[in-house]
Amino acid sequence: MILGTITAFASGVAMPIMMWLFQSVANSLVNIGKGNATTTSDCYSSSSSNADPISAIEDIIKWYATLGVSSIVVHWMAYGFWMSSTERQIRRIRYELFESILSQEIGWFDCLNAGELSSRLIEDLENIREGIGFRVADFFCLLSRIIATLIFSFYTGWKLTLVFLSISPLIILSVNLLVRVIIRYTELELQAYSTANAIAQEVLGAIRTVTAFSGQNKETERYEKNLTEGRRVGIQKGIMLGVTQGLVNIVLYGGVAIIFWYGPYLIRTECQNYSAGHWMVIFISCLTSTFALANLFPNIQAFAEALGSGGYVFEIIKRQSKINIFKNDGEIPMNFIGDIEFKNVHFKYPSRQEAPILNGLNVKIPSGKTVALCGPSGCGKSTTIQLIQRFYDPDDGQVILDGRDIRSINLKWLRSNIGIVSQEPVLFFGTIEDNIRYGKLDATDEEVIAAAKMANAHDFIMQLPHNYKTSSGDKLSGGQKQRVAIARALISNPKILLLDEATSALDNQGEKLVQEALDKAKEGRTTIVIAHRLSTIKNADIIVGLEHGQVVEYGTHNDLMQRKGLYYELVTAQSEKEKEKEVDSDKENEMEEALAQQALESTKHRIRRQSRRMSIMLRRTSVVSIKSVASELNSETGYDLGLIEEVEEKPLISMPFIFKILRLNSPEWFYLLLGAISSLALGGVMPAFSLVFSEVFGALAETDLNKQEAQIRTLTYVMFLVGLAGAISQIISSVTLAKAGEELTMRMRILSFKIILRQEIGWFDMDENNLGALVTRLSSDAASLKGFTGPTFGAILTAIGALITGLVISFEAGWKLTLVILCFTPLMVFTGLIQGQQFSKAAGNKNEATSDAEDGGKYGTQAIENIRTVVSLHREENFIQLYEEAFDRDFRSRMFYLHYVAFANALANSLMFFIHAAAFGYGVKLIQSKEMSFYNVFRVFSVVTFAAMSIGRSASMAPSYAKGKASAKRILELNKRESKIDPEDSSGITLSDVNGNIEFRDVRFRYPARPKLRILRHLNLTCNSGATTALVGPSGSGKSTTVALIQRFYDPLAGTVLLDGYDIKTLNIQWLRSLLGLVQQEPVLFNLSIRDNIAYGDNTRQVTQDEIEAAAKKANIHDVITSLPEGYETSCGAKGGQLSGGQKQRIAIARALVRNPKILLLDEATSALDNKSEKIVQEALDQARTGRTCLTIAHRLSTIRNSDKICVVDRGQIKESGRHEQLISQQGIYYKLNMAQERPENLKDN
Repeated sequence: MILGTITAFASGVAMPIMMWLFQSVANSLVNIGKGNATTTSDCYSSSSSNADPISAIEDIIKWYATLGVSSIVVHWMAYGFWMSSTERQIRRIRYELFESILSQEIGWFDCLNAGELSSRLIEDLENIREGIGFRVADFFCLLSRIIATLIFSFYTGWKLTLVFLSISPLIILSVNLLVRVIIRYTELELQAYSTANAIAQEVLGAIRTVTAFSGQNKETERYEKNLTEGRRVGIQKGIMLGVTQGLVNIVLYGGVAIIFWYGPYLIRTECQNYSAGHWMVIFISCLTSTFALANLFPNIQAFAEALGSGGYVFEIIKRQSKINIFKNDGEIPMNFIGDIEFKNVHFKYPSRQEAPILNGLNVKIPSGKTVALCGPSGCGKSTTIQLIQRFYDPDDGQVILDGRDIRSINLKWLRSNIGIVSQEPVLFFGTIEDNIRYGKLDATDEEVIAAAKMANAHDFIMQLPHNYKTSSGDKLSGGQKQRVAIARALISNPKILLLDEATSALDNQGEKLVQEALDKAKEGRTTIVIAHRLSTIKNADIIVGLEHGQVVEYGTHNDLMQRKGLYYELVTAQSEKEKEKEVDSDKENEMEEALAQQALESTKHRIRRQSRRMSIMLRRTSVVSIKSVASELNSETGYDLGLIEEVEEKPLISMPFIFKILRLNSPEWFYLLLGAISSLALGGVMPAFSLVFSEVFGALAETDLNKQEAQIRTLTYVMFLVGLAGAISQIISSVTLAKAGEELTMRMRILSFKIILRQEIGWFDMDENNLGALVTRLSSDAASLKGFTGPTFGAILTAIGALITGLVISFEAGWKLTLVILCFTPLMVFTGLIQGQQFSKAAGNKNEATSDAEDGGKYGTQAIENIRTVVSLHREENFIQLYEEAFDRDFRSRMFYLHYVAFANALANSLMFFIHAAAFGYGVKLIQSKEMSFYNVFRVFSVVTFAAMSIGRSASMAPSYAKGKASAKRILELNKRESKIDPEDSSGITLSDVNGNIEFRDVRFRYPARPKLRILRHLNLTCNSGATTALVGPSGSGKSTTVALIQRFYDPLAGTVLLDGYDIKTLNIQWLRSLLGLVQQEPVLFNLSIRDNIAYGDNTRQVTQDEIEAAAKKANIHDVITSLPEGYETSCGAKGGQLSGGQKQRIAIARALVRNPKILLLDEATSALDNKSEKIVQEALDQARTGRTCLTIAHRLSTIRNSDKICVVDRGQIKESGRHEQLISQQGIYYKLNMAQERPENLKDN
C-alpha cells in the first residue's frame, strides 16, 4: 500500500512536466506564427523566443517520449501494488468476517435471516473490494495529478490560478453532498436486495415443498415485493447522482468560462508576467485538474458504497459473541466425571422473549447414567440439550457439570466431550467418509469403517458406486443420512452422549441393530435421550417427565408406570406396537450398466444435434428471442442444453451481447432512447469545449484589442452555455439510464427466479446447481447487468458522441494531422480490451477462479445455514479452513490476472505523452510546409485530445462492462433452458371426475444425478380409489420414489404411472398436483407466520381463517397456536426454527389438509410426534383418509396395519402384497419386520 501510494503520487509529477513542455511547444508555435504574420505586441509570445523553434520542438518531443515511458512504469507499479494489496486485504476481511460469524452465539442467528447473512457475505465484500482496490490507486493518481498541476499553475501565474480555485468551495460542497447521497442510498439498496436474496435462498432450499404445493407464483410475488423496494431506491439514487453531478459540471464549466475571460485580460494588462503560453498551460493545467476531479467521482462513489457495506461487515467483525467458541478462557477440568444438574433454570429464546420455555427447571443427571426426557411437544426437551451444549445460557439459574457452572468451563473442551445425534440429520458437502470424520478429524480409515458398522451404515455404503468416497448430502435417503450422522457421533467416543430421536429415521431392522450399538455406546457415559417412541427409553436409568418447562415426574419406568401420571398417560397412549422408522429417498441400488450407457449415448447424440441446429438457426436470425429459439429446439429434440453446463465454448449466438441485453430492456425503450440521446449529447460537450478553446487561442492573435475583448466575451458566454448543456445532458442521462438499468435488473432477477423455479427437481439434484451457487448467481449476475444499461451504457454512448463530433471538427481543420493522432486509437481500444478481458477473468467467467469462489461460497453458505450442526460438532475451525482454502485458490488466480490489468491501466494513463509527441512533431512539419496554420494545429490537437480524454473516462467502466458481460452470458444461458417437467405448463388434460385410482405399470427409474444406479425395476403397483395403500420395506428400496413420481418430480425412465387410466404425463401438471396432499417426514416451513404456512397448502385461492383453524384442529395444533402470544401470526422462523419438531410436523399436516386433497401422500406423517399427539393426529389422518386414495409410507408398522393393502418394496419391486393378516400368515419379509417390532405390552408389564 505504501509503495502503491508513493508511485501513485509520483505519477502526478509527470503532468506538470508535460505542462512545462507544452508551454515551450506553445511558445515555439507562436514564434513560428509570428514568422508568418507581424503582431503589434509581444504579449502573445514567450519572453524568450527560441531562435530555432523547429529544433526546440524536436528536442521536446524526445522528452515527451521519455516521460511517457516513465509514466507507464510508475502507473503500473501504483495500480499493481494497490490491487495486489486489496486482494490480500479482502482475503483477510473475508476470513475475519467468516470467523466472526461462526463465533457468534446461536441466539444471534435466531434473530437474523441466514439467507440474508449469506447474501451480505458475498455482495458486501465485493463492494469493499471495488472500493479499496483499483479505485484507490486511481484516486491517488488523480489526486496527485490535481495537486501537482495546481502547484505548477501557481508557479506559472498565481492570479489566474486563484480565480480557478475560487470555485473550489462549491466543488467540495457538491462532492460532499454526492458522497452523503451515495452512502445513504447504497445502504438502503443493499438492505432491500439482501432481504430479497434471503427469500430466494429460503425458497430454493425448500424447492420440493414449493413444487409440491405449486407455490411458484406466490414465492415469485414475495420475491418481487422485496425487489420493488430495491428498484425504487436504485432509481432515487440515480436521480440524486445525476442532479449532483450536473451541479458539479455547472460549477466547473462556469469556472472555465471565467478563466476564458480573465486569462486574456491578464495578457492585455500584465503582458510582462503573462504570455499566451502562460495562459495556455495554466488553463490546461487547471482543466486537467478539473477533469481529474471529475474522474474522482466514480472512485468516490465506489468508496461510498464500500463504506456502506463496510459498516455492516465490520460491525459483525467487531461484535463480541456472548458465547465465543474461539476464546480459550474457562477452566478445563482435570477429572471429568459427567454429573449434570439443572438448578432452577429459567429460559426464553432470544427471538421469542414473550414465550417462556423453561420455568424453574430442576433435574439431576448422574454420571454414567442414561436419562430419558419425555413429554409433549414444546415442553422444553430439546432446549435442555441445547443448554448443555451452551447454544444458549439460562436467563436465570445454572446448568452445572461436575459441580461447576458450565459458563466457567472452557467451551471448546466442553463441546469436544459431547456427542450429539439430532432428529433431523445434516450432512455436509463432501464424501461420506468426510462426513463421518467430522466427528473426529484425525480418525483412521479403520475407525471410520468401525463407526459405520456400529451405526449399521457400512453395508449400504459399500453398495454405493464409490463406497466411502461417494458424495453425501441430498443423494442419500433420510435413513441413510441418519446412520451416517450416528456414525459421526460414535466415532469421537464422547463422554456425554445426547440423542435427540437418534433412531427416528431408521427402518425396523436397522433401528434394532443401531439401538444395540447405542446401548453399548452408552456404557460408562452420561447419556441424555429424547424420544417419542417410549419403547426405546423404557430401559433408561432415569426417566424425566417434562411439562410446561418443569419436571413433573422423575424415576424409572416401573416407578412412573405405578404412579400413573404423565408418563403413564404417554405410554398408554402409545400405539399398539412401536415401530422403527426409516426414511428413504431411494437413491441407492445396483448398477444397470447397459441401460446407463444407452442413456448417456443418447444424451450425447441429442446435444450434438441440438448444437448444430442452434448454430444454423442463429445464423439465420438477426434479432431473436432466446426463449423462442430454446422453445423450438426443445419441442423438436425433447432435450435441453441445461443451465451452466458447458456444452461448447464457442458462442451460441452471434449477435453482440449489448443488443441482446438492450432487447431485454425494450419495455424501457423511451428511457433508453432519451438516455442515449442525452449521453450522445454529453459526448459532444467535450469537442465543443475544445473548439471554443481553440477559438479563444485564435482570438489571442487578434491585434485589435477591442475586437479581441468582444470575441473573448462572446466565447465566454458560449462556454458557459456548453457547460449548462453538459449538466442538463448529465442529469437526463443519469436519471433515465438509472431507471432503465434498475428495471432491467429487477426484470432479470424475477425472470431468472421464475425460470429456476420452473426447473424439474432432477435439475436441482445436480452438483453444479447447488443452493449456494444458485443464490450467488441470482443475486450478483442480475445486479451486474447494470454494467450494460446503466452508467456503463451511458459512458459508451458518451464516448461515441465525443468521437463522432471530434472527428467531424478535426477532419475539417486538418485531415492529415487527424489521421496521425487517430493512429493511436487502436492502442487505446487495445488497452480497453485488456482491461475488460482481465477484469472478466478476475470477476469470474467460466474459469477456475469462479469455481474456487463458488466452492468457498458453498462452504460459507452451508456452515451458516446449518450453524447448529457445525457448533454441536465443534467444527467451526474446520469449516473456516475449507472456506479459506477455496478462496486462497481464488486469490492466486486473481493475483495472476491483476498484473495485466495494472499494465493496461498504466498504458491508458500514459498514451497522452506519446500522442503529444506525434501531434506536435507532425504538426510542425505541416506548418513548415504551409499545409496547416498553427491555429488549426491547435484546433486539431485540442479537439482530438479532449475527445480522447472523454473516451478515456469510459475506460474506467471496463471492469463493470466485463462483469456485466460475464453475468449476461450466464443469465442468457439460464433463460434459454426449458424445464423437462414445467410446473407452469398449461397443456395437458383435466378430468371432470376423479376417482383416484393410481397404477404403476412396469416402471423403471434412475435419478438424473445418479444415472448408473437403478432405483425401480419393473415396479407394478395399484392403489385403488378410496383405499389406503401402505408401502413398507428396507431403506433404499424405492418407497419415497413412488411418491416423487406421483407428484411428477421426476418421470419414469420406462413404464407408465397412471391416474384413473391416464398417463400422468398427459395430464395438466398444475391440476394433477392440486389433487395431492403431501406430508413429509422432515417438515419444511417458511419464515412466515403460522397462518401463512398453513394457507400455503392451497396457493390457488385465498384460504379463509376458518379453514386454517379447522385444519389446525384436525392436526392437533390449534390449542398450541392459540396459546402463543401472537397466535396464528407467530413467525415460524427460518426453517421453522422457532418451533419444536412436533409442532412443525403438525403444522405441515394442517398445510396438507387445508387443500382438501383427493389423494393423500403420507411419508412418515406422524414420525415427529409424541405419543399423545400421535394418537390424536393419527385419528385425524384416519378420518381424513375416508373417501380418499391414500398412499402411506411407514416404518412404524402399527400405523398401517389397518390399511386396505400393504405392499413390501425391496430393490425397486413389490415383493409382497396383501392385508396385514395375510402377510403375517405368509411369514415373509413383512412378518420379519413385524416380529422385529418390540411388543407394547412390555412397556406396561416391565
